[in-house]
Amino acid sequence: MKKERKIKELTIPMALFGFFAPLLLILLLLSQGVGIMLALTAAICVESIFGVYLGYSWEDIEEYALKGIGRVNQTVIVMILIGMLIGVWISAGSVQTMLYYGINLIHPKLFLPIAFIICIITSLVTGTSWGTAGTMGIALIGIAQGLGIPAPMAAGAIISGALVGDKLSPLSDTTLLAAATSRVKLFDHILSLCYVTLPVSIISIIVYSILGFKYGHGEMNLASVQILSESLKSSCNIGVLMLVPLLFVLILSAMKKPTIPVFAGGLVIGCIWAVLFQNIPLTDVIGSAVGGFKSATGNADIDKLLSRGGALSMAETIFLCIGAGMFSGVFERTGVLSRLMDQLRKIVKSVGGLVFSVTLTGIALMFGGAGQSCTLSLPAIAFRDAFEDMDVHPGVLSRSLECTGTVLGSIVPWDASAILYSGLFGVSVAQYLPFNLVAILSPVIAVLTAYIGFGVLKYNEQMHFTMKLRKYK
Repeated sequence: MKKERKIKELTIPMALFGFFAPLLLILLLLSQGVGIMLALTAAICVESIFGVYLGYSWEDIEEYALKGIGRVNQTVIVMILIGMLIGVWISAGSVQTMLYYGINLIHPKLFLPIAFIICIITSLVTGTSWGTAGTMGIALIGIAQGLGIPAPMAAGAIISGALVGDKLSPLSDTTLLAAATSRVKLFDHILSLCYVTLPVSIISIIVYSILGFKYGHGEMNLASVQILSESLKSSCNIGVLMLVPLLFVLILSAMKKPTIPVFAGGLVIGCIWAVLFQNIPLTDVIGSAVGGFKSATGNADIDKLLSRGGALSMAETIFLCIGAGMFSGVFERTGVLSRLMDQLRKIVKSVGGLVFSVTLTGIALMFGGAGQSCTLSLPAIAFRDAFEDMDVHPGVLSRSLECTGTVLGSIVPWDASAILYSGLFGVSVAQYLPFNLVAILSPVIAVLTAYIGFGVLKYNEQMHFTMKLRKYK
């Protein structure tokens, strides 16, 4: 007969140790240059040892770790499909067509708001804020100089647009990770983000328009834009018809059709379009779906932007998602989170207070050097149950994560994002900070909307857009 194991009582000090020990270990390892996956694996080991100390068997801990992985299975499939979609859509010319039409919207007096919108479009269709800044951003900053617009001001508008597109893009790894760790459907997460991102974008466009009218009197130098435009045009056949694969996915997703078959359909149409309209052999299209598209336009910046995608490119994000699932499962078995959340509920009495707690945690992690991946996953694991207990839709949690984890890296001077942007545009973080409106406003609007009840839906309520304010405990 198997002897029953005695489980130690989990006191508050023990729960605090079980919560902070693995998190501090992650921060320590990251500060030493250790990769996020290795740091997360070490944290899982520490939490597992803590579980054994409490009296749980290894079989128990392993069972819950596997349960955690099981919860992200569907997300992993979606991630693989998205990697394939990126490679195939570039092969079909869909991404190039969006970029080509976008850069032809530029107008001198409305340069700042248009630059903001162009970067949203670019980041939305490519899923990368860094790639947007390094290609479209470089072209736009050159035009800004010709118009007499201060570089910090232009850089702020460019970075802000790139961040908005990154947050809303179903192709972005940060969007996928925030949705996965919060256990919310991808397009429910994106729709929930609109409650914060739309007000932030509207305010940004108004401010950039006001600022733009003070400038834009110089002579517009379109040389850099023309180079980009010609490179895109020569790389493939450009035309509205090339947008069909992309529109297929967007329209059916808006109609709330299941994500996996919609993405699979977009993949098939993209393959057909690449063969029919770009004259690319099917074997090469399949190669792009697996290993990513390899651009050879002769323009190094464009080639860097378009050489991406493929199922294999999602490997790191997939492994991180699986690791976060395991971490969540082990946390669940030890009971650390439920014990601490019981105490948190005695302090936090409102949805606004809960979102404020998540936002404050995200800010602390970002400025503490944890980076995007940790900030998009660890608070989700910590606060997920609290949102369910308060009967709040997980989309509110996931959008709160993105309003810190995705955008704040651009204003943390020691973060890789801020270092990249400063190097690209030749301005310091302190110089472009006042004009990086998305990074400044996103955390504020996220907390404000939660306090007034804008976009706060109940846990099992179908995600939709409504102007009704809902305040409930």
